[in-house]
Amino acid sequence: MDDITAYLNNTSNHLLDNLTNDSMKFLKNYLANKYEKNTYRQLFTSEDFLKNPYDILNEYPVILSTTFSSRDSLNDNVVYDYVIMDEASQVDIATGALAMSCAKNMVIVGDTNQLPNVVDKHTEIRADVIFNQYNLSKGYRFTNSFLQSVLEVMPNVTQTMLREHYRCHPKIIEFCNQKFYRGNLIIMTEDHGEKDVLKVIKTVKGNHSRNHFSQRQIDIIKNEIIPNDITNKKETGIIAPYNNQVQSLKEQIDGIEQATVHKFQGKEKDTIIISTVEDEITDFVDDPYLLNVAVSRAKKKLILVVTGNEQNKERNIMDLIDYIQYNNFEVVESNVYSIFDYLYKQYTKERKLFLNKNNRKLEYDSENLMYTLLEEILKNDDYKMLDFVCHFPVNMLIKNPYLLNDDECLYAMNPATHVDFLVYNRVSKRAILAIEVDGYAFHQKETAQAKRDLLKNHIFELYYIPLLRFSTTGSGEREKIINMLNKILNIGDLK
Repeated sequence: MDDITAYLNNTSNHLLDNLTNDSMKFLKNYLANKYEKNTYRQLFTSEDFLKNPYDILNEYPVILSTTFSSRDSLNDNVVYDYVIMDEASQVDIATGALAMSCAKNMVIVGDTNQLPNVVDKHTEIRADVIFNQYNLSKGYRFTNSFLQSVLEVMPNVTQTMLREHYRCHPKIIEFCNQKFYRGNLIIMTEDHGEKDVLKVIKTVKGNHSRNHFSQRQIDIIKNEIIPNDITNKKETGIIAPYNNQVQSLKEQIDGIEQATVHKFQGKEKDTIIISTVEDEITDFVDDPYLLNVAVSRAKKKLILVVTGNEQNKERNIMDLIDYIQYNNFEVVESNVYSIFDYLYKQYTKERKLFLNKNNRKLEYDSENLMYTLLEEILKNDDYKMLDFVCHFPVNMLIKNPYLLNDDECLYAMNPATHVDFLVYNRVSKRAILAIEVDGYAFHQKETAQAKRDLLKNHIFELYYIPLLRFSTTGSGEREKIINMLNKILNIGDLK
């Protein structure tokens, strides 16, 4: 043992670098010897792909292709010496077989601990009918990835685990190593004691998600994470499990790549932000394959945005939070909140006390909460000339409808059309700011109410009356109202 230790101590620490450099020199030398004598490079036409495929291979010995197109990248009779299939866990068995059919030898590269190929329900049902009709081995199930099928059909195939990991900071990949790889990875990156490698931000308690979308988590990313933790947007990625969340992120945040976990597999960024979306972590969000891929996209920094609601301790995401906390990194509660948080069931007692104390009699609790907030804001001396009213008819604001088209005129002059709150000047009675409180379900896109909202927005634009809309799933109402009033009145920030 002492002899082995002495040998290792006297061995160069740069053996791997030397091997890499020497291998690259050998490759470049071979390419130079092959091509330097040919001052003229042969040009090929599209017809040559079919008629003269081996001439093309002689000039360009490496062909890049998708698995689906592998057979007809060149003449379909061509058989390659080697086909190397990357990300084989995401390849389905049918297209994988196409690639296999044109190979003398095949190297299949993939990870059974990462996301498998996605099979839609309709295709799955059709495939199961064929599978059961012909009594096929389970290794040939279409729901398997090509990698899974090969391992089941050919269990004795030569397997090599690529144990050395070069992408992620040790503190990031060690979670995946212990959770998913039984500690078998050899982590080749170095830990320099960085203090900001891992971070968890929890929303305040509440029911923030709707239809696989959480505006609250987006607000945390926009207002807390990007200003405080992000220095290079190009090297930052935001990952979410659902398309609805990703689409909303793209609409609200520029300059940062955003995608679902499935679309981010195979990619990497210095910093990864994971939005888990759900108020109660579901099996889909907690999927171990999904979590493994999401975490291991981060090279230098990982930030996890999660619900602040109590969760089942047996969840994989809870293990990640515990791991981050165990390693003495930040697990903090967000400062992003909303007056509408009182609407959630977690605050039933507080809401009743609050509304009873303020004795509001409007129909909806959401409007009562906004009423109280406006009262508090307008107590400030900067706004002593202002007051507000509820449910003010639009036809009393717009007495001359000459700017409106027929649809807008019909809507605006209807006695039932009103604005939820109108802030006005006590002296001149001039309208200063209109405020609408939008319940999420009632004001969703493509609804009749959403169309009326667009009409109202345009009407107020035409008559130069600022209008703020507040969704009950949003946040930061106080700050937004104050900022708008200060802008209108041309005064500095409220201290």
